[in-house]
Amino acid sequence: MEETIEARPGLLSRLTSYFRREEEEYEDLDAPAGASSLRVHSAHRYNVCVRRQIVAFQDAVAAADGLKRGDQQILNLTMANAELREKIKDFLCGVGYAAEGVWEELGDNVYLLAPATAFVDVAPPSPRVQAQKN
Repeated sequence: MEETIEARPGLLSRLTSYFRREEEEYEDLDAPAGASSLRVHSAHRYNVCVRRQIVAFQDAVAAADGLKRGDQQILNLTMANAELREKIKDFLCGVGYAAEGVWEELGDNVYLLAPATAFVDVAPPSPRVQAQKN
């Protein structure tokens, strides 16, 4: 009677397998017959959280937690009073700075907070928008 002993994966190998991105492989259907080519597409999930009505500081803390998780946040602070709005903006600017994220103003009291891993392309404003601000 033969006994087989399986080695249990160590902590390091379990952690690396947990954080490793699984890649899916698809066959290239456009390739000519007889040619063997393989395309590798990685499935990547990205979360965006839109917070339409922030009226309490706890909503800002929830947005900060989402940013720490790597989720993009779009915040609408128009419903908050002026004092709370400034407090929330200061707090989230600090969180964004600590996370090396991106902070962009999209409109009056509407902001975008993106994690450092996101690429945010900000187009220059149109001449009409610049004229309205002057």
